[in-house]
Amino acid sequence: MKNNTPIFAKLPLDNISLEDCMFYHVMDIPGLSEPTKGEWDLRKGVDEYLGHLNFKNRTVLELGPASGYITFHIEKLGAKVTSIDLPIKKDLWINIRRVKDNWQEELNALIKKIAMTQKAYWYAHKAFNSKAKLILSHVNDLPEEIGIYDISLMCSVILHLQNPFLGIQNMLRHTKEKAIITEMGNYKQLISPPPRLPVIELYPKVNNKYHDIMTWWNISPEFIVNTASILGFEKSSINYHVQYFNGHPKDMFTVVCERTVPIENCNYV
Repeated sequence: MKNNTPIFAKLPLDNISLEDCMFYHVMDIPGLSEPTKGEWDLRKGVDEYLGHLNFKNRTVLELGPASGYITFHIEKLGAKVTSIDLPIKKDLWINIRRVKDNWQEELNALIKKIAMTQKAYWYAHKAFNSKAKLILSHVNDLPEEIGIYDISLMCSVILHLQNPFLGIQNMLRHTKEKAIITEMGNYKQLISPPPRLPVIELYPKVNNKYHDIMTWWNISPEFIVNTASILGFEKSSINYHVQYFNGHPKDMFTVVCERTVPIENCNYV
């Protein structure tokens, strides 16, 4: 019989040094004299990134915390946060596997980076004296026993899932009120007039010398709106904003989806 009890990660007993960590986001951490290094700096645009929602006294289910910037930010705003992250197991990290490349070597390098990013999460968790919980699971195999949350967060994660529809469905079935889904945008999305098509585009290109081994899709906000509507969240808003990646501006969008069909009336798969 399958064990459906959620596996909650525990704060490591061994002290984690800063040198052991790789921060995905720039973070201001108590005890450090300067911000951490990180690819993404959301500090000035975090309200837009999170759709201007009020998190006070809300329970939040977050998919993919990385080094925890969003986790600890919304916790400071009054949220009770439970995050979902993958354990360090190669069979769970489904990277882009070009058959002519040594994707096994790419996966090994990725796993090492992820391990350092998870150490950064725990380093920050301790520094912030955080009460946030972390569930080790794949979004495709979430135990029903994790419960229902007021808000779910899927920020810059859906593009990394081999099956984005399934990932959204599995989060929304645990969401009582609203979901925040933030992804990379592009300039054509910003200027093209409605109606725009609900599409996703395969990101890896055959002749592209550079490829991100964990990015599967370019996703339109309308795809997210339509998917959420199918799943009982028929009221959505889209806002466009700019965030900074390695110091360079990047177009992004955030979809805030609101549940209109009571969760008890939804026949989820």
